[in-house]
Amino acid sequence: MKTFCYHLIIISLFSVALAGCSGEGTDNAQLEADISPVIPKVNSTVTAVRVGDNQPVKKGDVLIVLDTATFKIAVSQAEIALAQAEKNVALADNNKTSASVNVSNVTANSDAVATTLTAAEADIASAKEQLQVAERNFDRYAKLLEQKSATQQQFEQFKANKAEAEAKLQSVVSKRNSLLKQIKAGRLEIANTRTQVSNTSEGISIARLAVKQAQVNLDAAKLQLSYCTIKAPANGIVSKKNVQVGQVVAIGEPLMAIANDNQVWVIANFKETQIEKMRVGQEVDIDVDAYSDTTFHGKVESFSQATGARFSFLPADNATGNFVKVTQRIPVKISMVADKNMKYPLRAGMSVNAKVKTN
Repeated sequence: MKTFCYHLIIISLFSVALAGCSGEGTDNAQLEADISPVIPKVNSTVTAVRVGDNQPVKKGDVLIVLDTATFKIAVSQAEIALAQAEKNVALADNNKTSASVNVSNVTANSDAVATTLTAAEADIASAKEQLQVAERNFDRYAKLLEQKSATQQQFEQFKANKAEAEAKLQSVVSKRNSLLKQIKAGRLEIANTRTQVSNTSEGISIARLAVKQAQVNLDAAKLQLSYCTIKAPANGIVSKKNVQVGQVVAIGEPLMAIANDNQVWVIANFKETQIEKMRVGQEVDIDVDAYSDTTFHGKVESFSQATGARFSFLPADNATGNFVKVTQRIPVKISMVADKNMKYPLRAGMSVNAKVKTN
Protein backbone atom coordinates (compact mmCIF):
# COMPACT_ATOMS: atom_id res chain seq x y z
CA MET A 1 0.00 0.00 0.00
CA LYS A 2 2.81 2.35 0.88
CA THR A 3 4.57 1.50 -2.34
CA PHE A 4 1.39 2.25 -4.31
CA CYS A 5 1.02 5.65 -2.65
CA TYR A 6 4.63 6.41 -3.28
CA HIS A 7 4.26 5.69 -7.01
CA LEU A 8 1.06 7.73 -7.15
CA ILE A 9 2.83 10.75 -5.68
CA ILE A 10 5.68 10.43 -8.17
CA ILE A 11 3.22 10.18 -11.07
CA SER A 12 1.34 13.24 -9.82
CA LEU A 13 4.53 15.28 -9.50
CA PHE A 14 5.60 14.21 -12.98
CA SER A 15 2.20 15.26 -14.37
CA VAL A 16 2.51 18.65 -12.68
CA ALA A 17 6.00 19.06 -14.11
CA LEU A 18 4.72 18.23 -17.59
CA ALA A 19 1.83 20.67 -17.16
CA GLY A 20 4.25 23.39 -16.08
CA CYS A 21 6.33 22.79 -19.20
CA SER A 22 3.38 22.87 -21.61
CA GLY A 23 3.69 25.12 -24.62
CA GLU A 24 4.19 25.24 -28.36
CA GLY A 25 7.63 24.94 -29.90
CA THR A 26 9.25 24.96 -33.31
CA ASP A 27 12.71 24.66 -34.80
CA ASN A 28 11.59 26.59 -37.90
CA ALA A 29 12.97 29.80 -36.47
CA GLN A 30 15.98 32.08 -36.83
CA LEU A 31 17.45 35.28 -35.48
CA GLU A 32 16.77 38.52 -37.36
CA ALA A 33 18.29 42.02 -37.11
CA ASP A 34 18.12 45.32 -38.95
CA ILE A 35 20.47 45.28 -41.94
CA SER A 36 20.95 48.71 -43.52
CA PRO A 37 22.11 48.81 -47.14
CA VAL A 38 24.90 51.18 -48.12
CA ILE A 39 24.16 52.54 -51.59
CA PRO A 40 25.46 55.60 -53.52
CA LYS A 41 23.13 58.45 -54.42
CA VAL A 42 25.36 59.77 -57.24
CA ASN A 43 27.31 58.28 -60.10
CA SER A 44 31.06 58.65 -59.50
CA THR A 45 34.40 56.89 -59.00
CA VAL A 46 35.50 55.46 -55.65
CA THR A 47 38.61 57.26 -54.37
CA ALA A 48 38.80 55.73 -50.90
CA VAL A 49 37.30 52.88 -48.86
CA ARG A 50 37.67 53.57 -45.14
CA VAL A 51 36.39 50.26 -43.68
CA GLY A 52 37.10 46.56 -44.00
CA ASP A 53 35.03 43.39 -43.86
CA ASN A 54 33.25 42.70 -40.54
CA GLN A 55 34.48 45.97 -39.02
CA PRO A 56 32.35 47.60 -36.30
CA VAL A 57 31.18 51.11 -37.20
CA LYS A 58 29.02 53.81 -35.64
CA LYS A 59 26.33 55.87 -37.32
CA GLY A 60 27.95 58.74 -39.23
CA ASP A 61 31.35 57.09 -39.71
CA VAL A 62 32.79 57.64 -43.19
CA LEU A 63 32.69 54.40 -45.17
CA ILE A 64 33.43 55.40 -48.77
CA VAL A 65 34.68 58.56 -50.50
CA LEU A 66 33.75 59.27 -54.13
CA ASP A 67 35.42 61.61 -56.63
CA THR A 68 34.14 65.17 -56.07
CA ALA A 69 35.62 67.09 -59.05
CA THR A 70 32.45 67.25 -61.16
CA PHE A 71 30.27 68.13 -58.20
CA LYS A 72 32.60 70.92 -57.02
CA ILE A 73 32.37 72.48 -60.49
CA ALA A 74 28.58 72.30 -60.28
CA VAL A 75 28.68 74.06 -56.89
CA SER A 76 30.92 76.83 -58.30
CA GLN A 77 28.58 77.32 -61.25
CA ALA A 78 25.59 77.53 -58.93
CA GLU A 79 27.40 80.10 -56.74
CA ILE A 80 28.14 82.24 -59.80
CA ALA A 81 24.51 82.01 -60.94
CA LEU A 82 23.36 83.08 -57.47
CA ALA A 83 25.73 86.07 -57.46
CA GLN A 84 24.45 87.13 -60.90
CA ALA A 85 20.85 86.84 -59.74
CA GLU A 86 21.58 88.99 -56.69
CA LYS A 87 23.25 91.62 -58.91
CA ASN A 88 20.16 91.63 -61.13
CA VAL A 89 18.02 92.37 -58.07
CA ALA A 90 20.27 95.32 -57.15
CA LEU A 91 20.12 96.60 -60.74
CA ALA A 92 16.33 96.31 -60.79
CA ASP A 93 16.15 98.24 -57.51
CA ASN A 94 18.29 101.02 -59.02
CA ASN A 95 16.09 101.14 -62.12
CA LYS A 96 13.00 101.46 -59.95
CA THR A 97 14.57 104.30 -57.95
CA SER A 98 15.55 106.08 -61.16
CA ALA A 99 12.06 105.64 -62.61
CA SER A 100 10.51 106.98 -59.40
CA VAL A 101 12.75 110.04 -59.57
CA ASN A 102 11.71 110.57 -63.19
CA VAL A 103 8.06 110.46 -62.15
CA SER A 104 8.72 113.12 -59.54
CA ASN A 105 10.62 115.33 -61.98
CA VAL A 106 8.02 115.00 -64.72
CA THR A 107 5.23 115.69 -62.25
CA ALA A 108 7.06 118.80 -61.00
CA ASN A 109 7.56 120.02 -64.57
CA SER A 110 3.88 119.42 -65.33
CA ASP A 111 2.89 121.39 -62.22
CA ALA A 112 5.17 124.26 -63.29
CA VAL A 113 3.62 124.28 -66.76
CA ALA A 114 0.15 124.29 -65.20
CA THR A 115 1.14 127.36 -63.14
CA THR A 116 2.45 129.08 -66.29
CA LEU A 117 -0.82 128.20 -68.02
CA THR A 118 -2.76 130.02 -65.31
CA ALA A 119 -0.64 133.11 -65.89
CA ALA A 120 -1.15 132.78 -69.66
CA GLU A 121 -4.91 132.63 -69.19
CA ALA A 122 -4.67 135.86 -67.19
CA ASP A 123 -2.58 137.43 -69.97
CA ILE A 124 -5.23 136.44 -72.51
CA ALA A 125 -7.95 138.06 -70.45
CA SER A 126 -5.86 141.24 -70.14
CA ALA A 127 -5.03 141.22 -73.88
CA LYS A 128 -8.74 140.88 -74.75
CA GLU A 129 -9.57 143.88 -72.58
CA GLN A 130 -6.78 145.92 -74.19
CA LEU A 131 -8.01 144.87 -77.62
CA GLN A 132 -11.54 145.92 -76.76
CA VAL A 133 -10.29 149.33 -75.61
CA ALA A 134 -8.17 149.68 -78.75
CA GLU A 135 -11.12 148.71 -80.97
CA ARG A 136 -13.41 151.26 -79.29
CA ASN A 137 -10.78 153.98 -79.67
CA PHE A 138 -10.22 152.99 -83.28
CA ASP A 139 -13.95 153.11 -84.07
CA ARG A 140 -14.36 156.42 -82.28
CA TYR A 141 -11.45 158.09 -84.09
CA ALA A 142 -12.57 156.67 -87.38
CA LYS A 143 -15.88 158.52 -86.93
CA LEU A 144 -14.08 161.65 -85.76
CA LEU A 145 -11.85 161.49 -88.82
CA GLU A 146 -14.91 161.32 -91.05
CA GLN A 147 -16.28 164.35 -89.22
CA LYS A 148 -12.95 166.16 -89.61
CA SER A 149 -12.77 166.35 -85.78
CA ALA A 150 -9.55 164.35 -85.56
CA THR A 151 -6.34 164.29 -87.52
CA GLN A 152 -5.11 161.50 -89.74
CA GLN A 153 -2.13 161.11 -87.44
CA GLN A 154 -4.35 160.48 -84.39
CA PHE A 155 -6.36 157.96 -86.38
CA GLU A 156 -3.23 156.12 -87.50
CA GLN A 157 -2.00 155.99 -83.90
CA PHE A 158 -5.17 154.30 -82.64
CA LYS A 159 -5.17 152.03 -85.66
CA ALA A 160 -1.64 150.95 -84.71
CA ASN A 161 -2.73 150.47 -81.10
CA LYS A 162 -5.52 148.17 -82.29
CA ALA A 163 -3.15 146.15 -84.45
CA GLU A 164 -0.71 145.88 -81.55
CA ALA A 165 -3.48 144.67 -79.20
CA GLU A 166 -4.60 142.08 -81.76
CA ALA A 167 -1.03 140.85 -82.16
CA LYS A 168 -0.55 140.65 -78.39
CA LEU A 169 -3.77 138.66 -77.98
CA GLN A 170 -2.72 136.28 -80.72
CA SER A 171 0.67 135.87 -79.06
CA VAL A 172 -0.70 135.03 -75.62
CA VAL A 173 -3.28 132.67 -77.17
CA SER A 174 -0.47 130.87 -79.04
CA LYS A 175 1.49 130.67 -75.80
CA ARG A 176 -1.52 129.23 -74.01
CA ASN A 177 -1.99 126.61 -76.76
CA SER A 178 1.67 125.70 -76.53
CA LEU A 179 1.37 125.29 -72.78
CA LEU A 180 -1.68 123.06 -73.24
CA LYS A 181 0.33 120.82 -75.58
CA GLN A 182 3.15 120.70 -73.03
CA ILE A 183 0.70 119.70 -70.29
CA LYS A 184 -0.72 116.95 -72.48
CA ALA A 185 2.75 115.71 -73.30
CA GLY A 186 3.69 115.93 -69.61
CA ARG A 187 0.69 113.82 -68.61
CA LEU A 188 1.64 111.24 -71.21
CA GLU A 189 5.22 111.25 -69.95
CA ILE A 190 4.00 110.82 -66.35
CA ALA A 191 1.90 107.83 -67.43
CA ASN A 192 4.90 106.34 -69.25
CA THR A 193 7.25 106.83 -66.30
CA ARG A 194 4.69 105.33 -63.93
CA THR A 195 4.45 102.35 -66.29
CA GLN A 196 8.23 102.10 -66.10
CA VAL A 197 8.04 102.07 -62.30
CA SER A 198 5.43 99.31 -62.45
CA ASN A 199 7.54 97.33 -64.92
CA THR A 200 10.64 97.71 -62.77
CA SER A 201 8.65 96.49 -59.75
CA GLU A 202 7.68 93.40 -61.72
CA GLY A 203 11.30 93.09 -62.79
CA ILE A 204 12.37 93.15 -59.14
CA SER A 205 9.88 90.40 -58.30
CA ILE A 206 11.15 88.27 -61.17
CA ALA A 207 14.77 88.96 -60.19
CA ARG A 208 14.07 87.91 -56.61
CA LEU A 209 12.45 84.70 -57.84
CA ALA A 210 15.58 84.11 -59.90
CA VAL A 211 17.63 84.52 -56.70
CA LYS A 212 15.49 81.91 -54.94
CA GLN A 213 15.86 79.54 -57.88
CA ALA A 214 19.62 80.08 -57.92
CA GLN A 215 19.77 79.42 -54.17
CA VAL A 216 17.80 76.19 -54.62
CA ASN A 217 20.16 75.14 -57.41
CA LEU A 218 23.13 75.88 -55.16
CA ASP A 219 21.65 73.88 -52.30
CA ALA A 220 20.99 70.99 -54.69
CA ALA A 221 24.57 71.14 -55.98
CA LYS A 222 25.95 71.13 -52.41
CA LEU A 223 23.68 68.21 -51.56
CA GLN A 224 25.01 66.25 -54.53
CA LEU A 225 28.55 67.07 -53.39
CA SER A 226 27.77 65.81 -49.88
CA TYR A 227 26.69 62.48 -51.37
CA CYS A 228 30.31 61.89 -52.40
CA THR A 229 31.03 61.07 -48.76
CA ILE A 230 29.08 57.90 -47.93
CA LYS A 231 28.53 57.47 -44.19
CA ALA A 232 27.26 54.63 -42.04
CA PRO A 233 23.45 54.81 -41.76
CA ALA A 234 23.44 53.01 -38.39
CA ASN A 235 25.58 51.34 -35.76
CA GLY A 236 26.62 47.82 -36.60
CA ILE A 237 29.05 45.54 -38.41
CA VAL A 238 30.20 45.96 -42.02
CA SER A 239 28.90 43.04 -44.08
CA LYS A 240 28.79 42.01 -47.74
CA LYS A 241 31.47 44.55 -48.68
CA ASN A 242 31.61 44.74 -52.46
CA VAL A 243 33.52 47.90 -53.38
CA GLN A 244 37.08 48.75 -54.34
CA VAL A 245 39.07 51.94 -55.01
CA GLY A 246 38.75 52.96 -58.66
CA GLN A 247 35.38 51.30 -59.08
CA VAL A 248 32.76 53.36 -60.93
CA VAL A 249 29.54 53.14 -58.92
CA ALA A 250 26.00 53.95 -60.01
CA ILE A 251 23.02 55.26 -58.11
CA GLY A 252 21.33 52.47 -56.18
CA GLU A 253 24.17 49.96 -56.55
CA PRO A 254 24.63 47.99 -53.27
CA LEU A 255 28.20 48.45 -52.01
CA MET A 256 27.95 46.92 -48.52
CA ALA A 257 25.55 46.47 -45.63
CA ILE A 258 25.59 47.41 -41.95
CA ALA A 259 24.16 44.66 -39.72
CA ASN A 260 22.87 45.78 -36.33
CA ASP A 261 24.78 43.92 -33.61
CA ASN A 262 22.91 45.29 -30.59
CA GLN A 263 19.28 44.34 -31.16
CA VAL A 264 18.09 41.01 -32.53
CA TRP A 265 14.78 39.21 -32.48
CA VAL A 266 13.39 35.84 -33.50
CA ILE A 267 11.04 35.05 -36.34
CA ALA A 268 9.50 31.69 -35.55
CA ASN A 269 7.24 30.03 -38.12
CA PHE A 270 4.64 28.12 -36.10
CA LYS A 271 2.11 25.79 -37.66
CA GLU A 272 -1.35 27.28 -37.89
CA THR A 273 -2.54 24.54 -35.51
CA GLN A 274 -0.10 25.77 -32.83
CA ILE A 275 -1.13 29.40 -32.44
CA GLU A 276 -4.60 28.88 -30.96
CA LYS A 277 -3.45 29.57 -27.39
CA MET A 278 -0.63 31.97 -28.22
CA ARG A 279 -0.97 35.56 -27.10
CA VAL A 280 1.16 38.69 -27.28
CA GLY A 281 3.33 38.99 -24.16
CA GLN A 282 3.72 35.26 -23.46
CA GLU A 283 7.21 34.19 -22.40
CA VAL A 284 9.41 32.21 -24.78
CA ASP A 285 12.42 29.96 -24.17
CA ILE A 286 14.94 30.24 -26.99
CA ASP A 287 17.71 27.72 -27.64
CA VAL A 288 20.31 28.89 -30.15
CA ASP A 289 21.91 26.02 -32.08
CA ALA A 290 25.32 27.66 -31.78
CA TYR A 291 25.19 27.73 -27.97
CA SER A 292 23.95 24.46 -26.52
CA ASP A 293 24.91 25.37 -22.96
CA THR A 294 22.53 28.27 -22.44
CA THR A 295 18.89 29.24 -22.95
CA PHE A 296 17.79 32.73 -23.92
CA HIS A 297 14.45 34.25 -23.07
CA GLY A 298 12.00 36.47 -24.90
CA LYS A 299 8.36 37.43 -25.30
CA VAL A 300 5.84 37.14 -28.10
CA GLU A 301 5.68 40.58 -29.71
CA SER A 302 3.35 40.18 -32.70
CA PHE A 303 1.77 37.81 -35.23
CA SER A 304 1.95 38.10 -39.00
CA GLN A 305 -1.39 38.85 -40.66
CA ALA A 306 -0.67 36.36 -43.44
CA THR A 307 0.99 33.00 -43.72
CA GLY A 308 4.48 32.66 -45.09
CA ALA A 309 3.16 31.03 -48.25
CA ARG A 310 1.15 34.15 -49.13
CA PHE A 311 4.40 36.14 -49.35
CA SER A 312 6.14 33.63 -51.61
CA PHE A 313 7.05 34.57 -55.17
CA LEU A 314 4.42 32.17 -56.54
CA PRO A 315 1.73 31.74 -53.86
CA ALA A 316 -0.33 28.56 -54.08
CA ASP A 317 -3.64 28.81 -55.93
CA ASN A 318 -6.14 26.35 -54.46
CA ALA A 319 -8.66 26.93 -57.24
CA THR A 320 -6.69 25.09 -59.95
CA GLY A 321 -8.54 21.77 -59.45
CA ASN A 322 -5.64 19.83 -57.89
CA PHE A 323 -5.94 20.70 -54.21
CA VAL A 324 -3.65 19.23 -51.58
CA LYS A 325 -4.15 20.58 -48.10
CA VAL A 326 -0.87 21.65 -46.49
CA THR A 327 -0.54 22.92 -42.96
CA GLN A 328 0.45 26.55 -43.21
CA ARG A 329 2.91 28.40 -40.99
CA ILE A 330 2.38 31.76 -39.31
CA PRO A 331 5.47 33.97 -38.73
CA VAL A 332 5.60 35.09 -35.08
CA LYS A 333 7.94 37.87 -33.96
CA ILE A 334 9.62 37.22 -30.61
CA SER A 335 11.54 40.03 -28.96
CA MET A 336 14.64 39.19 -26.93
CA VAL A 337 17.51 40.93 -25.20
CA ALA A 338 20.89 40.16 -26.70
CA ASP A 339 23.39 38.83 -24.17
CA LYS A 340 26.04 41.51 -23.65
CA ASN A 341 28.50 38.73 -22.74
CA MET A 342 30.75 38.25 -25.75
CA LYS A 343 30.62 34.54 -24.94
CA TYR A 344 27.24 34.42 -26.63
CA PRO A 345 27.22 36.89 -29.54
CA LEU A 346 23.97 36.69 -31.48
CA ARG A 347 23.99 37.14 -35.23
CA ALA A 348 21.19 37.47 -37.75
CA GLY A 349 20.37 34.21 -39.51
CA MET A 350 21.31 31.88 -36.66
CA SER A 351 18.97 28.89 -36.27
CA VAL A 352 17.08 28.60 -33.00
CA ASN A 353 14.42 26.51 -31.26
CA ALA A 354 11.59 28.59 -29.79
CA LYS A 355 9.08 27.36 -27.25
CA VAL A 356 6.16 29.58 -26.23
CA LYS A 357 4.76 29.05 -22.73
CA THR A 358 1.03 29.00 -23.45
CA ASN A 359 -0.17 27.71 -20.04
